[in-house]
Amino acid sequence: MKLKNILLSGLSLVLVAALAIGGTVAYLQDDDSDVNVMTLGNVSIEQHEYERVVNADGTFATDTIDGVTSYVLKDFTQGKDLLPIVGDPSTGAAGWDNTVVRMTQVDSYGSMQVFAGKNAQDKFVTVENTGKTDAYVRTLVAIEVGSTDGSLVGSSYHQTWTNNPVGTIEIDGNNYYVTEYVYAGGQLSDGSWRHGNGILPAGDTSYPSLSQVYIKSSATNEDMEKIDGNGNGTLDILVLSQAVQAAGFDNAEAALNAGFGDITTDNHPWADGVKIPAVVEDAKDLDAALNAGDDVILNANLSFSSSDTTANSGYGATGVSVKGSTLDGAGHSLGINNWGTWDAAVHTTGGTIKNLTINSGMRGIFMGSATEDVYIDNVVIDGTVYTFNSDGGNKNYGVYISNSTLNGWTSHSDVHKEVVYTNCIFGEGSGYAYCRPYGPTTFVGCDFEAGFTVEPLGAVTFENCTIGGVPLTDANIDELVTDTANVTVK
Repeated sequence: MKLKNILLSGLSLVLVAALAIGGTVAYLQDDDSDVNVMTLGNVSIEQHEYERVVNADGTFATDTIDGVTSYVLKDFTQGKDLLPIVGDPSTGAAGWDNTVVRMTQVDSYGSMQVFAGKNAQDKFVTVENTGKTDAYVRTLVAIEVGSTDGSLVGSSYHQTWTNNPVGTIEIDGNNYYVTEYVYAGGQLSDGSWRHGNGILPAGDTSYPSLSQVYIKSSATNEDMEKIDGNGNGTLDILVLSQAVQAAGFDNAEAALNAGFGDITTDNHPWADGVKIPAVVEDAKDLDAALNAGDDVILNANLSFSSSDTTANSGYGATGVSVKGSTLDGAGHSLGINNWGTWDAAVHTTGGTIKNLTINSGMRGIFMGSATEDVYIDNVVIDGTVYTFNSDGGNKNYGVYISNSTLNGWTSHSDVHKEVVYTNCIFGEGSGYAYCRPYGPTTFVGCDFEAGFTVEPLGAVTFENCTIGGVPLTDANIDELVTDTANVTVK
């Protein structure tokens, strides 16, 4: 009997605290759903998640760094199949692969315990100290176990972290098993310790705490359904990192417990619930999840007609609407087979659209109004006529587009607080290589294809931009814009 596929998804949060030594605990908290960062005392961290790069033949890519064979890592991607493993780590069958992982982000060495058999999923979680203050850090991992005791769900971690099992907790009516990983320090190739006493120095990145997650080979269909306690077809993993300034404390546990309390089944960061993203693979489910206000992870490429969904921009035919939630394409593509004047693949009034390719429809991302800021990151729009386009908005809210490729006609009305493009590439698409900003617009670190045209009808600033790979200056700005009167070049 074929086992039910369980999909691996994740939710990442970061918490940072700074303590006033000899006084009361003092820290600031931001309730952003993706990253919580508290910066009092210059304590600041970022949590990163990676996986190994897979070659076309199914093997894992390796490289040689400083004479050491190392796996090549990339950013973690959502929505991968999670099936029971082939082999048994506890008996050594299939065994552990101790190929050294030397991440370019970390100037140290150490073996990474990864399962040598099939079907374990990588989820290498690291913490980077981005502040100016040395810090103690810990990462809390909650893995969904549903109605099981959790013994069928396994995980591995790096030796530079102390593994402290906490126990089973309930979040939104579903059971998760929590483990606390406290950073102990990074080991050099000669066996010495890079970071003494578990302190993560400012500017350094830890080795991963959590490394892999897997379902044991003895799991049955019924077991898989029991593990999926909320019945959403995914194995949900919650990952949250905390940091406290190292100065004034003898050890990590004392510092972190003073800042956040001792982690127990009664004291944990998810007591108030968690917004779990929905993983979808067809247009109707995507439409339904976005209509419900859910954050969504796309698990397949989608090409459909607007008649397959209920989205309505108030203008033309619409594929889906993002209204305050997050649409994470997870590297997949989306497009609609509608080419009327106002037809759009994605309509938005606010929220986040990321990691997505939009490849068909008259308009890629369209705004007819706004109820909050819009964030578009790591999106490729190529194959539409218009890329990003707005006809309505709100002067209280801005549009922020980063790390994206916009091939075609980009145009936004003077209805936003501001529009900011950061590290974007502008090129030709569907016969157009054109941008018309009607309101205040800033381009930062953007590259414009040679022959591209910007018609600035509002105040426009170019900062560290290039045209055809050549730095944009006052001397060559007229190669890009039609009128320099409203233009500032930095």
